[in-house]
Amino acid sequence: MLVNHERRLLNKAAGSGDYRISIQRNPDASWPGDHSRLTALESIGHLERISLGDGLVTWQITATGLTQLQALAGGDA
Repeated sequence: MLVNHERRLLNKAAGSGDYRISIQRNPDASWPGDHSRLTALESIGHLERISLGDGLVTWQITATGLTQLQALAGGDA
């Protein structure tokens, strides 16, 4: 996974009021490209899937994900 996608998605989750990020299935039943990236972040413990249904998936950032986001931000300094 490219770090820029990881940082972008973790930032989006951390920046929301509830620390969550959701994506909607496309009308043709395919998932947007970020679905696989979010699933990868889930597999390494940076996100936790909290909802799945009706073509909508929601993840919440974990403490590990927040730590990783801080590390990524620190790498830019």
